[in-house]
Amino acid sequence: MKQTTALFLSRVVASLMAMGLSLLALGAFIFWITDRVDVDAVERQREIAELAISEIQFDISHNQESSTYWDEAVVQAKRADSADWLDENLGTWMHTFYGMDELYVLDATDAATYAFADGERQEPQAFARRAEVLRPFLAQLRTDIADGTAPPEGNGRQSIDVASFLYIDGRPAIASVKPILSDSGTLVQTPETTFVHVAIQYLDGPFMTKLARSYVLEKLAVVPAEQQPAGTVGITIEGHYGAPSVAFVWVPFMPGERLALSISPILALVALLLMAGTLLLSSVSYRRKVDQIETEARIRYLATHDGLTGLHNRAAYEAEAGRLIDGLEERPTEMQTAFLFMDLDRFKQVNDIFGHHAGDVVLTEFARRAEQVIPPGSHLFRVGGDEFTVLAPRCAADDLEVLCRRLIDCLAEPIALGDRKAHIGVSIGVSLAPRHGTDWHELNRKADVALYHAKAAGRGCHSVFGSQMDDSIQSRAALEDALREALTDKRQLAVYYQPTFACGNRAIHGVEALVRWEHPENGSISPAVFVPIAETAGLIAELGLWVLERACTDARPWPISHVAVNVSPRQLKDPAFAAAVSAVLARTGFPAARLELEITETALAGPGTAVAANIKALSALGIAIAIDDFGTGSSTFERLKEIEFDRIKIDQSFVRSIRESKGDAEIVRAMIALAHAKGLVTTAEGVETAEQRDALCALGCDELQGYLLGRPMPAERITALVETA
Repeated sequence: MKQTTALFLSRVVASLMAMGLSLLALGAFIFWITDRVDVDAVERQREIAELAISEIQFDISHNQESSTYWDEAVVQAKRADSADWLDENLGTWMHTFYGMDELYVLDATDAATYAFADGERQEPQAFARRAEVLRPFLAQLRTDIADGTAPPEGNGRQSIDVASFLYIDGRPAIASVKPILSDSGTLVQTPETTFVHVAIQYLDGPFMTKLARSYVLEKLAVVPAEQQPAGTVGITIEGHYGAPSVAFVWVPFMPGERLALSISPILALVALLLMAGTLLLSSVSYRRKVDQIETEARIRYLATHDGLTGLHNRAAYEAEAGRLIDGLEERPTEMQTAFLFMDLDRFKQVNDIFGHHAGDVVLTEFARRAEQVIPPGSHLFRVGGDEFTVLAPRCAADDLEVLCRRLIDCLAEPIALGDRKAHIGVSIGVSLAPRHGTDWHELNRKADVALYHAKAAGRGCHSVFGSQMDDSIQSRAALEDALREALTDKRQLAVYYQPTFACGNRAIHGVEALVRWEHPENGSISPAVFVPIAETAGLIAELGLWVLERACTDARPWPISHVAVNVSPRQLKDPAFAAAVSAVLARTGFPAARLELEITETALAGPGTAVAANIKALSALGIAIAIDDFGTGSSTFERLKEIEFDRIKIDQSFVRSIRESKGDAEIVRAMIALAHAKGLVTTAEGVETAEQRDALCALGCDELQGYLLGRPMPAERITALVETA
């Protein structure tokens, strides 16, 4: 009996006690783990909630800035008749596009000039019900404007704002007030004249439901800080500018607590408890491992994908290009690997006109359309701002032609930007492996060269690399280097002069200075070749001022009325150009009244405050201004109402057919009549026949220039010519 009892005690009771202690230890460990999981889960939810709060604060200011940091907004806000414009850009549009609930525009005295509330445009007096609660906001903003406060660095904003969470009519909300500022900086604004934009977003109803769903926060709500409901966790946001503190609260998701409750009945069963414990530990470990794997996968994804379009990025492109090149020997020789470099045409204009948000829409839409037309097995990448590439393995010649055409045609339909449309295109440069090489760096370069030629050919087309393209690029680069060298000592450069004559006699009235380049190896290089190179290489200003100074020096003793020097659009756009011309006149002693500067009509196209200022300053010096190649550019006599000129030069394209085309003769007649009505002198270029001379004189043209009368010649020939006249 005693033996049985001892055996029972030693085997059963001891085992039960040992098992009981083990179960207690295991149970304690399990409950500790679940508590830690809950703590971590709540902490993660706090981080998510903080992210949501910061996004609310950032979004309202950022979305306001899309229309308040804008020259047009500054101008329109001050106009008495701009209510519709304000509604479309600072009111209804922001409600529709960004979901803002109330929007107001206030003048420099904080009186409302526009109001939007309750889903529709209101009378400006509707702001009165918000004036009291927003008065501290406006006072702080006016103080910041007066102090010249700048937005904090790194916050992605261009202008300051005053924003805070608050309660309005018992509803939680966020309010943001922002100044309406000039984005170009060209509009004069003072603190006393700055208008203000007010935006209010209510943080309840559908907005909060959507926010809770987006961030997976159950029953997310905003309550007064001192009224946080039991059973919730929250983040308290201190109120600013007189607003009370509020709390973002939610019902926490407690995975550990739920797990413990679900397995608690099983703890009574010893055998199943061990299995449940193992399962729990395995589940926790698995969950942590899954989280780690998902995080690493996200990091890998971001390292190889473009965040805006979702396409693979440059790093992925380089890896794929190297992989395809390594596998070239496995493919038939007739099946090429195509490297397509694409650049969107007119994309910069979209950003300038519609804003960068619209640019993002264009990039995303092009990526979507392009992915639909590339063949299976090909890959589309975004490698830069508006630069995309396609890698197309096993691409036959016919397939390449079809692919390029499809990519170009996919942008035939304009891209919708709200109620407006963006008309863009795409240019494509192509290199082929192994035809053009087996080094992907070199294939990239050749595709880029081909893209350059596609753009030069008129955009909206594709070009396959050819050796002549490389030769052209290298030749152009060599010419640019040679031109830089020629400009250092000027010995290869010369100025020739083509005389102009009065109609009806052979008297020389003036000369036009023309630059010539005699290369020691390549001989005479046409200005039509090297002047555009000088333009793109940034050398035209130096070259132009040298020609001007040489012409003033040579022409000073000549008994002629004027010497004409051509000026490039780039020179005219330089605010310091007029001062540079004045300095040349001072150095050479050449009279300003005898100098005439010829500009083309294209220099007057588009906005040109610097151009107009230069012309005004040059005219004030007494320098005459002539429009060269008149009738071929984009300006008209309407521009003569804005800027004073002294002469027009009728383009030789009209002179050439003046006897054959009655229409051209009538155009020339109209030009001369209009010029004379404005008191301008007329000069006809490109006179090559006696018939052209006689016709122009009959039409009343003042001066003639052309090979019939005199070719461009060096200065000494002009000296001899005027001495014998």
